[in-house]
Amino acid sequence: MAIQASYERHTDLGCEAVVFIDDESLACFQIQRDLVGGPRADEYCVTTGASAPIYNGIVQWRRVEDRFEFALTPRAGRLFGDDVLSFEVTPRDGDTVDELAAHVDRLLR
Repeated sequence: MAIQASYERHTDLGCEAVVFIDDESLACFQIQRDLVGGPRADEYCVTTGASAPIYNGIVQWRRVEDRFEFALTPRAGRLFGDDVLSFEVTPRDGDTVDELAAHVDRLLR
């Protein structure tokens, strides 16, 4: 299973996100935040990309080399089928793992 990860900034939609996509199942895990000045710029959400957003759905996260691990709230866990998501990421679109981790840190603050 390869998880492709990228940082995306959508000024037309007023948000930015770190997007993780499973190459095999096409399952998606996104961490999103409104851009500065947006109505909910002070909080992040998680989504499948097609689901309604779940605000503040991550309890804790950590990076172990190229592996990202997210402990989810019970509500987010029900959406993603587990209370913990753990996967090794392969950056795309010119991002590095370090840059992706920095974006995750920033979005979750």
